[in-house]
Amino acid sequence: MKKTSSPSGSGSAERYMIPVVTSTFRVLEELSKSGALGLNDVTIRTGVSKSTVFRILTTLTLLGYVVRDTDRSYYISHTLSGLMSELATVEALRRAALPHMLKLRDEYGETVNLGQLQFDKVVYVEVVPSEFALRLHERAGATVCAHASALGKAILAFSPAEMVEGLLQGRELQMFTHNTITDPDKLIADLRRVREHGYALDRGEISLLASCVAAPILDGHGIALAAISISGPSSRFSPRSNSPVIESLLIGAAETSKHFRSRAPQQAEADVTTELVGAGSTKRRR
Repeated sequence: MKKTSSPSGSGSAERYMIPVVTSTFRVLEELSKSGALGLNDVTIRTGVSKSTVFRILTTLTLLGYVVRDTDRSYYISHTLSGLMSELATVEALRRAALPHMLKLRDEYGETVNLGQLQFDKVVYVEVVPSEFALRLHERAGATVCAHASALGKAILAFSPAEMVEGLLQGRELQMFTHNTITDPDKLIADLRRVREHGYALDRGEISLLASCVAAPILDGHGIALAAISISGPSSRFSPRSNSPVIESLLIGAAETSKHFRSRAPQQAEADVTTELVGAGSTKRRR
């Protein structure tokens, strides 16, 4: 959320500003930046009186723009997020993820990608390229099939069942290499593993020359908004389950996710896990 500020040269116009509106946006800015905050935290960070912060948070909660969790923390809700245009949402994702993407590229030297699901494809929203001469050449705006990519599997594993079913039901999954998973039941099993471990791997599923690992960016419901991946030539980059690169990636994705939380993850995990398990019989229902 953009910081509130007075228009340039508008000192005389400041007399028309409504203090409680200014305070409301200070509160929203802090929640947008920090994720979950308690009443005292919001008061300290905004410099607004505690009684005013309480009234603002209570009003925003009653209007549905803020959610109060069981531990008395406050989150921005999807109702407020829905006021943003799709382009603004993409830009918010890009801005939140980019610092972590740059850190991952600098730490491991490989290309780092941010992707969002669009139907059966993943669109690259942002790409921080490797500085090695031998590197993968993804570019922003390009697409890759969701079922065969680490980005796609990271998103699908944390998506509602109907999204997974829409991808699988009544259609063939394209084969790119002998490593590509084209059987729906095997893909569902792979998505369960992704959900269990928190990250997805692509070991030569799109190209035998490329390897990739991805982790989801989750909203407060535990649903994937996007995913971050690190990719490189298989000759140089082949992360294993105990690899430091995976731990760093999970941290980067989790830090990015904090910008988009809106409710407690415990209930969300139960919700999506139930849906994903139910999606396991997709092939049999066709």
